[in-house]
Amino acid sequence: MTATPVALSPKPFRPSRSRAVPERPELLALDAGEQYRFGFSMDACIGCHSCEVACGEQNGLPPEVTWRRVGEIEGLDDHATTRRFQISMSCNHCIEPACLEGCPTNAYVKLPNGVVAHHADDCIGCQYCTWNCPYSVPVFQPDRRIVTKCDMCQPRLAEGLAPACVDACPTHAITIEKVNVAAWRDDHTGANAPHLPDAGITLSTTRIELPRGVPAETLAASDWNLRPEHAHWPLVWLTLVSQLAVGLSIVAAGGSGTGLRVAAAATALAGLVGAVGHLGRPVAAWKALRNLRRSWLSREVAALSAHAAVAALAVLVPGAAVPAAVAGLVGVYFSARLYVVPGRPAWNTPLTIVRFNATAVALGFAAAGHGAIAAAGLAVALTATSANWRRLRRVADRAWRGAVVLETSHFRTATAARWIVAIAALATGLLGSPAPLVLALAGFSELVGRWLFFVTVVPLNMPGSFWRGAAGSNR
Repeated sequence: MTATPVALSPKPFRPSRSRAVPERPELLALDAGEQYRFGFSMDACIGCHSCEVACGEQNGLPPEVTWRRVGEIEGLDDHATTRRFQISMSCNHCIEPACLEGCPTNAYVKLPNGVVAHHADDCIGCQYCTWNCPYSVPVFQPDRRIVTKCDMCQPRLAEGLAPACVDACPTHAITIEKVNVAAWRDDHTGANAPHLPDAGITLSTTRIELPRGVPAETLAASDWNLRPEHAHWPLVWLTLVSQLAVGLSIVAAGGSGTGLRVAAAATALAGLVGAVGHLGRPVAAWKALRNLRRSWLSREVAALSAHAAVAALAVLVPGAAVPAAVAGLVGVYFSARLYVVPGRPAWNTPLTIVRFNATAVALGFAAAGHGAIAAAGLAVALTATSANWRRLRRVADRAWRGAVVLETSHFRTATAARWIVAIAALATGLLGSPAPLVLALAGFSELVGRWLFFVTVVPLNMPGSFWRGAAGSNR
């Protein structure tokens, strides 16, 4: 596919006796069916990071937050000579932006000019958009307690100026262009480059010009620095406690006593309360219900809230125990489904849904004194974990195999402890040991397993630089 004309029509310098003063470029108007996008010439980039600096200064970003990042790839050519290339990337202003689809508060909007904009006032800082984006573009900004991202310098565009990164690039490696959306949807291969996620996931619009003679086999300079992700302890709490509550509701639906229904209602409420600590803006947690039509996170909040409410009703009205269990199972499905995203290969599998439901059975039935059924649930959870390892090992990619490496090497002690304790829980459950012992062992095993679930996931991303380490790192 041939490259579209650039959207900025630069006028030449007009020298005077004192100095050369450039005239402002004119931003070409969009025709029907067109949007703006970035263009990037890998051959022209020298890795000076001027674009990063200009972006940070233009948008007042703290040093630890970057909206545009410069990464490096390298490989050996036919003459065994090492070649290194740089790649600069910010938001790709995708045709089908995953951040917009997943945001529970509808904080994202695709503007008429194609720019994917983020409304800070609507953001609650849940960071689900970062998980959804295969390029990890949206970043959490600690001083504002929300997620922020590139908007292609909308104030500058309004004045007919190029974005700050485009103006700052000394080699003109970054441009702003027009693109026909329908044509790009049909052929978006121009957005692909070595070590970038497949452009087809979100229909990234950034056009990348690759140099001639890029080696067939390359490495991202940041691949050496495989490191864990955040633990997200409030989410560990939410998922485990809510699944315990759902398991209790399932047992209570079979006609158990009032005490079990009280425990189900109390744990369901405790799970929701603890999860608020994950948000950058907890007081605005109610906004998470705004996007029930598209966001699995909105659906999770709605379903688990409904489960807590109906479970509380079941304390007084035993007949509500069955609807409470049904609402809980729906909540567990929604909760698991929100992690099944292309940007996180270790999570992007139906095995995640199996693991979450198996945990609900293991913990709930262990707490209710049904050790054999709890052991069966725990066995399914361990089998799903093992099956996921085998799935990830089949793909020779950092985001796939890296998750297994972290779990079995970097965190091998925690992983071994989880399996040893899980086997002990299986044995005690099958032998009919006291419920508190079975629950303690199963709970510890699943706590470590859920912590590993979060810290060992390796996101898809753009390549990072060697000195910065992990791609997309803002830590």
